[in-house]
Amino acid sequence: MQYHGGDVYRNKDIRLDFSVNTNPLGTPQRVMDAAREAAELIGQYPDPQQEELRKRLSDILVTEPDQLLLGNGASELFLDIVYTLRPGRIGVVVPSFGGYKYAAAAVGADLIEYPLREKNGYLLDTDVAAMIDSGIDMLILATPNNPTGRTIPIPLLEKILKHCQRKNVIVVLDECFMALSDMHDDYEDFLFRSTFDNVIRVSALTKSFAMPGVRLGYLMAPKKLALRIASHQSEWNVSIFAERCGLAATCEGDYLIRSRSFLRTERGFVQSGLMGMGIIVFPGEANFLMIKTDIPIYKRLLEKGILIRDLSDFDGIGEGYYRIAIKDRPKNMLLLAAVQEIVNG
Repeated sequence: MQYHGGDVYRNKDIRLDFSVNTNPLGTPQRVMDAAREAAELIGQYPDPQQEELRKRLSDILVTEPDQLLLGNGASELFLDIVYTLRPGRIGVVVPSFGGYKYAAAAVGADLIEYPLREKNGYLLDTDVAAMIDSGIDMLILATPNNPTGRTIPIPLLEKILKHCQRKNVIVVLDECFMALSDMHDDYEDFLFRSTFDNVIRVSALTKSFAMPGVRLGYLMAPKKLALRIASHQSEWNVSIFAERCGLAATCEGDYLIRSRSFLRTERGFVQSGLMGMGIIVFPGEANFLMIKTDIPIYKRLLEKGILIRDLSDFDGIGEGYYRIAIKDRPKNMLLLAAVQEIVNG
């Protein structure tokens, strides 16, 4: 299984963790309070249908509650989808989140990879149509993509979704970082106006609300698909802690607006600082940046108690690529100062 960021269990004495790409504003106080209050409910079962939380989310997302399913993080939902639909061939782009490969292997599906190209800035382009035409049953796309941070331009996304609809290909859209992207509002508006019967949208509150320890994800799908997937979910897959934290998070719309503005500024600050040191920085629209350098900065930063994400275990990418999360200004300045020391030798 692919390693993930935030692995402080195998990396001791870390004082700054830039490997985990959660919201740099931190967990909202309302969510923290909800988690503490949920401890008083530890003696009762959570609602197996998550009725209140699904209703609250459906109001925000402007959909029907029976088109929403909740899970123990987005990773569980990817598995629920493939176990239900049993695709024989799954198309993915590389590099991308290793959980897609894990899900494909779980059901014995062939993985068909479309390599993103560095000369194109790791942007998806119309050539992906060839993979769709190759006989895949399912296409998994992330926007923004992890680890590149790139979103799919809406005109291109529309072409891909229409092409897949004609080919009877199910599209799974991984939107786990979309709430933190400047593209969020335009993207939501586009999908709200669309009527695709082959699209499953997967997201999570983990990244957006900085609560990875809680594990809470959701998917939106046409009613028939949602009902099929629901029949393959385990009972009580959402804890009472996750349920209560999720309810609190649904009251934090202003927090996400502030987060996007904050990230826009800090992402530009970190990008400019790294580029000024001669490090290649790929432009991104998420709460992290992918960089490239011949300097072994992962090891040298680790010696300073700073953890970043080494991307050498991602398919479709080589040595010398790293992912750096965006934090607040004091932490970002400490990172840039540490990298400058390394660059200066």
